[in-house]
Formats: sequence, C-alpha cells, structure tokens
Amino acid sequence: MKKQKGLCLLLITILAVFFTYFRVEREKVLIIYNEYKKTTTVLPVKSGEFTLTFVHSIERTPVYELYRINDDSTVTLKETRFYSLGTGLPFNPSGTFKNVNGQFVVTQSRTLEKIPLWVSPLPGHAVIIDGRRINFTDIAESEDLLTISAAHRWVIKKIK
Repeated sequence: MKKQKGLCLLLITILAVFFTYFRVEREKVLIIYNEYKKTTTVLPVKSGEFTLTFVHSIERTPVYELYRINDDSTVTLKETRFYSLGTGLPFNPSGTFKNVNGQFVVTQSRTLEKIPLWVSPLPGHAVIIDGRRINFTDIAESEDLLTISAAHRWVIKKIK
C-alpha cells in the first residue's frame, strides 16, 4: 500500500514537471500522398488555411485556390483568384464573381474529402501554407498523381 502511494506521488510529480514546460495541442495538417511513389508528406497548417496555385495551361496566368481545413478533416474551397478569363477558368453562378483591382475572384463554398491532382510540368504548381511556398516538383516528379487531404494530430510543444 505504501509502495503504491509512493508510485502515485512520483507519477503526479513527473506529470506536474512535464506540464510546467510542455503542452499538448491539436494541430491541423495537410497530407500529400504520392500515388506513384507511395510516399507521404505531412505539413502543419497553423492558420487552418492553405492555397493551391498553378499556372493555367492555356492562359499562362497564375490561379490561386484558397482552402480551409474543417474540424471534420474535410477541406472547403473558399475562393479562386485569377487574372484572365478563358477556357477552363472557374465561374460559379451560385457564388459571387467580381473583379478586384484587375484580379477575378470567385467566392464559393465547396467541401471535399480529398483533392487529386497531377503535378504540372509548368513551373508554378505549388501549395502555400502560412506564407511558405512548397513547389510540388520539390516533393514529386512532373505528372505524378498526388492526393491531398487534411487531418488533425496531437503534438507536444515546449512552453516559451
């Protein structure tokens, strides 16, 4: 009995010291799975939002798709921004479409479980997370099939 009380007190002391210097947090992450190479890249998303960007193959202008990671690990496309109108560029009659300083903005709400995409051979195909740009060609080969999804994970962080 005395031994159990001693172990219990030791455990409480260890936990108290641990939680004095560390905390456990739930973190949103983006998971990029390469269907060909069977590799996974996991990227933390502090803001809960990320942008997929690419150069449109016909118009040769950049396109930006802004997504939000939801609590159920789905992603919602919030808006698309682009600089020219043409073949294959989005128009959503159920959302809003406006011109903001020469940039076309389509606001929408489209929820997805996964985003499949082929890595474009054109430069500029990337994901932007919390201001950091990761080119898909840095983690995959041109024309690889990637599946992008979201999740949550628990992480231990040091208290500053």
